[in-house]
Amino acid sequence: MSPADPARVTAHPSSGSRSRTPNRELRALLEESEWTQAAFARALARLGAEVGIHLRYDRTSVAHWLRGSRPDPRVRYLMAEALSRRLGRRITVADLGMNGTRGGRTGAAARPRGGWGSPRTESEPEDDDASDSDAHRRQPGAGRAHSADSSETGHARDPLPHREFGTPSHPADQLTALTAPVVPPPRADAPPPAPYTLRLLAETVRPSGGGQSAEGERPGGGRVPGGRRAEGAPTPAPLPGARNTCTARGSRPVSSPGPGEVASVHEHARFFALQADRHGGGHIRTSLAAYLSGLVRTLRRGEEGVHHRGMQAGAARLSYLLARVYADEHRHGLAQRAFLTAAELAEEAADPEGVALARRALSSQAHQLGHPRASLALAEAALAAAPADTDPSARAFLYAGLAVADAACGARDRALDALGRAERQLARAPVDLTTGPESPSGEPVGTYQGAALLYQSSQVRAALGDREGAIRDLRASLHSRPAQERRTRALCQAELAELLLSRGRLEEACATWRDFLEVSAHVRSGRVVAARSRIPGLLRPYARESRVRSLLVAASPPAGGQPGG
Repeated sequence: MSPADPARVTAHPSSGSRSRTPNRELRALLEESEWTQAAFARALARLGAEVGIHLRYDRTSVAHWLRGSRPDPRVRYLMAEALSRRLGRRITVADLGMNGTRGGRTGAAARPRGGWGSPRTESEPEDDDASDSDAHRRQPGAGRAHSADSSETGHARDPLPHREFGTPSHPADQLTALTAPVVPPPRADAPPPAPYTLRLLAETVRPSGGGQSAEGERPGGGRVPGGRRAEGAPTPAPLPGARNTCTARGSRPVSSPGPGEVASVHEHARFFALQADRHGGGHIRTSLAAYLSGLVRTLRRGEEGVHHRGMQAGAARLSYLLARVYADEHRHGLAQRAFLTAAELAEEAADPEGVALARRALSSQAHQLGHPRASLALAEAALAAAPADTDPSARAFLYAGLAVADAACGARDRALDALGRAERQLARAPVDLTTGPESPSGEPVGTYQGAALLYQSSQVRAALGDREGAIRDLRASLHSRPAQERRTRALCQAELAELLLSRGRLEEACATWRDFLEVSAHVRSGRVVAARSRIPGLLRPYARESRVRSLLVAASPPAGGQPGG
């Protein structure tokens, strides 16, 4: 994914470079990692891609840092995350030797013009909502902080969350922080997006005391690793600088929520889930975040009781949906923390099924970002958390996620076994075409239907090398999906077209892409835009074909506008 103006690093130090002190801490870490300077730059590029930013650093950029230059504070957190993954232990920004006042003013360099909160592709519309970059520009001195090697004369406020596990933090405060980037009016203290952090997932799958139901057995008869139910979801790091403005305004006491308030929260969750599937997350992001932010005061100060737990469970579903929206926009750091907050809210609501669903979502996100081992551990932890009375369709959802994770790890037999379990569980679910978000009593998260299972089956078969089987299942999934689920249909069509092209079936691929372009015109989704942007590169070898030339013209953004808006 590339922003409209990819970031570049200036290769020349500024006139103040002679006063810099070499960064021995960073050099020692690079030597320990056994990375070359070029390899480190490539690792940063991969991490930037995980949060939707195209960083174009190279070995000369790293050489400047080793001589004392310092990149934008946000890049430093990506550097710490890259080294943490490489060395297998937590590396902080302080460990990089970049938090002090060492060094003078340095040269201008790489900050994506799209802003760290606006990971846009060349064909993605620019939102009217307040972005993280807008908030950053309103901070004191922000005009001088845009360059990646900007001058810093003190300890700046940490722009990214890295709180250690176990530090008390109310999940309501986390919701305030997670919604701050998009809730109007623009917030001067809205946090920039966090990097996707593997370390945050470790606590989710850590085994602890407690039993496990037979339904949580590992496919193939084995127990989930650890033999015990994983401890509750980790407390996600709170995003700094966010104020709980909902509790700061007014002094009216918060009354205990009643059944009406609980029903309203769940109805809103169904509405937002339905809109996301039909039209994409871009249409609901601001309204969903605003509604969720409005629940903070009740969640924080409401009295304990069955209705308060109902509010927490509803807020967990809404946080889950917000995470889906963020992930769809490639804001994976924020999405990860929103999923973790959903798990924590479900834990407080005594809703183990909600915890399981959040872990399943974290597994899917890790799979999407290319972390198969983390994805598998999370999929297993999701099944471990699911109670014995979990609805069959939700349990099918969990087993399907496990099948995809197993397939990505090359475990063919286990993947097919888990897929079979998902099919058997779904066969046990009541046959009701109005389940899910479209039903007044349906569950907005975790309700699973045949079309979704066929899509997951296609992912399993593609990972195992059975592309023809994947094509067959994707076509069956599309045939089963309602026409109004435009976003989901568009993503399936894009994947189908790419699979067909990989099998040399150019004519079928072009026809499928035409269907995709027709549907995607009604959708506002970062993933759909990314799928559209891949078309020219994939079809370039066939550009002499007349059908390809006409498709490339259709796939080009219209003059004066952007697709998907």
